[in-house]
Amino acid sequence: MSQAVGAHIYTGPWINWSHGIVRGSTITLSSADGGLLTAFLGIFVTAAGAAVWRILSYLIHQIRATSEPHDGFYHQQQLILRNNGSPGGAAWQFFHMVFFWWKCAKRPLLRSLPLTILALCNLLLFAVAGVFSSEVTKSAGNETLIRSPNCGSWTLDGSGSQQELYAYQSKILNDTITAAAYARACYGNAQNVLECNQYTQQQIKWTTNQNASCPFESSMCFGDTAAYEMDTGPIDSHSVLGINAPEHERVTYRKVTTCSPVHMRGHEQNWNNTDKGEGTYGETFQQFFLGPVTSISNFTYQYNEHTYYDNIGYTLSSFEALAGYAGNVWQPIPALNRTNADVALFFLAANSLNYIAPVADPFFSANTPEVIGNVTYYTSDYLVHALACADQHQFCNPTSGACTPLTGYNLAVAAVPPLGLSAVQEYTMARLAVTLGFINTYYSVNGRGSSALRAAEGVYELTQGPLPANQWMIEVDGWFAVGAAKLQQLVVQYATGPSVVLPGTYVRKPTDPIGRAMCWSQKVRSGAGGTISFSALGVGVILVVGSALIVMNLFLDVVVGWVQTRWGVLGGDYRRLGWVVDDKFQLQRLAFEEAGMGVWRGGADAVPVTRLGDRFALPEGVDREHPRLGTGHGRVEKVGAQGRGGGGGGLMGKAGKASFSLRRRSSLACLPVSRRRSGPYQNRAMAVGASRL
Repeated sequence: MSQAVGAHIYTGPWINWSHGIVRGSTITLSSADGGLLTAFLGIFVTAAGAAVWRILSYLIHQIRATSEPHDGFYHQQQLILRNNGSPGGAAWQFFHMVFFWWKCAKRPLLRSLPLTILALCNLLLFAVAGVFSSEVTKSAGNETLIRSPNCGSWTLDGSGSQQELYAYQSKILNDTITAAAYARACYGNAQNVLECNQYTQQQIKWTTNQNASCPFESSMCFGDTAAYEMDTGPIDSHSVLGINAPEHERVTYRKVTTCSPVHMRGHEQNWNNTDKGEGTYGETFQQFFLGPVTSISNFTYQYNEHTYYDNIGYTLSSFEALAGYAGNVWQPIPALNRTNADVALFFLAANSLNYIAPVADPFFSANTPEVIGNVTYYTSDYLVHALACADQHQFCNPTSGACTPLTGYNLAVAAVPPLGLSAVQEYTMARLAVTLGFINTYYSVNGRGSSALRAAEGVYELTQGPLPANQWMIEVDGWFAVGAAKLQQLVVQYATGPSVVLPGTYVRKPTDPIGRAMCWSQKVRSGAGGTISFSALGVGVILVVGSALIVMNLFLDVVVGWVQTRWGVLGGDYRRLGWVVDDKFQLQRLAFEEAGMGVWRGGADAVPVTRLGDRFALPEGVDREHPRLGTGHGRVEKVGAQGRGGGGGGLMGKAGKASFSLRRRSSLACLPVSRRRSGPYQNRAMAVGASRL
């Protein structure tokens, strides 16, 4: 089943109506393409994080930029904000520079710590966001759609041939066997992950009543409250069965099954075969009269007492009568007949089985001791036990609240038209109706023999292990699970088409628009086909917000710089030029220009350039401990010079002239200001040549 589903998984955009038209917008991709998109989203989020850091760096740089004099530690922080586009690299530089300025600046750690923490927070935030960008696949869920060219209703060709009959019986039995395997693996407490990752809901839930009223005449049950009832409640065609549709186009279905062991006293008789022409001449049969089998016999079931000695295990036979159907092969007696339910009858024979312990269960009762060797076993109290179930169905229109009566399958289908369904709801109901004809309890057992019994799983060499007093409830609960699993299976099978189409049958493909749309609306879980679904909303938010941040990063300084120049606001030209001059290219220009290397232009542009043909290199014999370009003559300013008669300490302020040749050794120690050579000290590297801007 999972292979058939996986071969037809749709890839592309669609709407999962479980979440509405906005949140439900989904993109399903193959595992390979989905992996690429997931990787791209992670990289894109990281790029957006870098853009956020550049935006923060620009804003902080502009807020900090003033015409007041500052020490070199401040100016180096400004350079980091201007030139380090990586929050991780910036955090390291902010922290690393503290060790070099420990004795050369006031409170360097406290001054660097906020910027370091901000950069680290940005780094960690977007690193986590990059990892969790894959959450857009979880927000979309693990559901996908089926698109199969074989979609349609499995149908008999109507020839009435033996080939058609065989194809029908084979298909029904194979569907039951497949559903039984799924129910055993995935229903109840069983959790086989690989097998169960198929349908939108792993199992259909139901409630039980272990003391339900007898579904037949009270004389047939072992007490007025000796029945067991199973009720699915409303099964939503969308959320449970996976037929993708908005709320107003959905329908619900309900199934109620009530079972009970039945008495056969007064309904049986012994019969001896006196026909010498038959192979069973002289043998005794027990015949049970719970309703004739049309055109075959006036009894329902007969058991050859000789079978007890044939060394065989359980045999289980089944019969069914549909309410309101005149063509039933089995015609139940009035005590078992229901006009508002489909009745299934089961005969169980233990045959040659021995039980290792007494069994109080009414369907498996075995309390007759039999000593074999030195071991005491127990044999069945009766050659044959019987159990009957009543199946009822109900359809509802959840939009209007109208429902059919809780009744037999045929009668429930006939009561659908007055529900006031839309065209889509009618098609959904018709699709379910075809399926529901094969989920009655009868079909969960018929053809499977003893393999339909959970008790048979505890049989070894004709010896039955211990059985609880409610074993019959366990059995009918398992049969109900098979019917529920078959409902899930056949609903999906409409979209995929049956895996095998035998001669005598064919798939009737829909030709109308609603029918074709129904073929494209079946949801399954993505584990069935190796695909990944993404929330289109989540992907869109990531791309739109990330793109906005990246574009904002690219043009923020340009736009703000234009506003600063045009209207003189936001700090005016001072802050604009501070951002320009702190750039690595402009700092290089300043250094080369002051050393007389090259003729430069574009001092206020993003990238300054020289004249065509200008060539220069670092001078030879550079001081290894304090390398510099040219003679080192230039304009410098000492912090605080304004208070001592010096010029303004800012970028646009005045500066004195001095020969700057202070040599600094490779040491973390700094000379006190009083011991430095007299004369103005350079305020900031970018002040050199500022007048040329």
